[in-house]
Amino acid sequence: MKQKFPQLFEIANRVGTDKGHKGPSKKWSSNNYTDIYQAYFGERCDEALNLCEIGLGVPGKNWESDIAHGDNRSGGGSMRMWYEFFPNAAFYGLDINPADHLENDRIKTFVVDQSSVESLNGFKKQIGKTMFDIIIDDGSHIADHQQLTLSLLWERLKPGGYYVIEDLNDLRSGETRHTKHAPQNCESTRIWFQNYQQSGAINPNNNFANFDFLDEITYLAFHSFPVMQQTRDHIRELVRMAIGRGGKGLLRHEFRSMAPKIVLFRKAG
Repeated sequence: MKQKFPQLFEIANRVGTDKGHKGPSKKWSSNNYTDIYQAYFGERCDEALNLCEIGLGVPGKNWESDIAHGDNRSGGGSMRMWYEFFPNAAFYGLDINPADHLENDRIKTFVVDQSSVESLNGFKKQIGKTMFDIIIDDGSHIADHQQLTLSLLWERLKPGGYYVIEDLNDLRSGETRHTKHAPQNCESTRIWFQNYQQSGAINPNNNFANFDFLDEITYLAFHSFPVMQQTRDHIRELVRMAIGRGGKGLLRHEFRSMAPKIVLFRKAG
């Protein structure tokens, strides 16, 4: 008998994160990321994983958090979602605003500015030798922040682990030479990795602290949305096929009409 796994989108819809099929209120649209996460991580829901999420969406003086309203009034909806979906996992939540109210037996939170080398390195010192199975960047969505964070936290990703960057198009659709708040010489993260994926060329217009991570990427996949209910089984099969062939012939061809909103990397090991 096939094992039945918990449905991540149902948890997401209930706790108020926008990663599911509805947002925290009628005025806030959803991202449908849970369909992709279910395909990648659904069968691992009982494992004792370490998961790090950057960007908790909590209100505070350091950053406006518009998502903290409705069913997600105090923020942290996605962290509550992960807590329920992975009952044996440990969670490390990073946000530029304090999020002490989210802490419990398995959740620790840290005030981290992902635009700062010092702040990101300080977080690594705080957690000692802790390594992560999954790292998800749902932080500022600013290209130079995404790139700096990836290059500094990659070393804390376990071999075989996944690094995810969400909301690649949030700032001016990711189509301009630079994002709204990023420096003029920083390419959007989506375009930078699409070009690298297609040609192997390293665009100098970036904010990576180093390129050590590039040699350790064994799988890179973009995903586009919306994802309709009837396509979920198809997406799960596409993910399994792509992983099985080492990420070659990636999913970008499956959704030509929309620019990808999310990218996943798997570390060698």
